[in-house]
Amino acid sequence: MSIFVSLLIICNLLIAYYCYINAKTKGYHTKVFTILGFIPYFNLVVLVYLLFLPNLKIDNKLSATV
Repeated sequence: MSIFVSLLIICNLLIAYYCYINAKTKGYHTKVFTILGFIPYFNLVVLVYLLFLPNLKIDNKLSATV
């Protein structure tokens, strides 16, 4: 049972880290998405939401060139 709980904690930490990296590369607030990534079951919703958000860094570069 303790192995199962430790695997769930490791998976939760990996999802939170991936939310942090994805938010950082897309230009969103890293603290908000990392904190939301630590909430169990809700972190999968946040991860899917973050995957479909547009990239703000590219949008800022495109609007600056126009």
